[in-house]
Amino acid sequence: MLSKRWLAMTLTIIFILAVLGGCASADNENDQGESESGGNASGIMLAGEEPPEVSGTVKSIESEDEIIITVNGVDKVYRLSEDAKNQLKDSVIEEGTKVTFTVYTIGDDKETIGEFTSE
Repeated sequence: MLSKRWLAMTLTIIFILAVLGGCASADNENDQGESESGGNASGIMLAGEEPPEVSGTVKSIESEDEIIITVNGVDKVYRLSEDAKNQLKDSVIEEGTKVTFTVYTIGDDKETIGEFTSE
C-alpha cells in the first residue's frame, strides 16, 4: 500500500515539474523574441514614432522603383515610395549626391524611402 502511494506521489511530482519546466522555457522564448523585434534603425517603429532618418550618397538609380545609396560605407538597395519618386522627378538628385531620407518597411526585408528630407 505504501509503495503505491509513493509511486503515485513521485509520478505527480515529476508531472508538475515537467509542466513548470515547459512554461519556463516558453517564457524565455517570448522574452528573446520581444528583445529582437524592438524598434530599430531598420525601419521597425512603434505607432506614433517618427520614421528614422538615414544619410548617405546616391550610388545609382536602378529603376523608377529602386535606388542604391551608400550608407556608412555599405551599398544598400532601397525601394522608392510614391513621394520619393515624385521628389526624384522634381529635383536634381543624381549619382554622387549626398541625401538624407526617412525609411520604413512594409513587411519584407527591403526598406522603403518615405521621402528625401534634405540634399
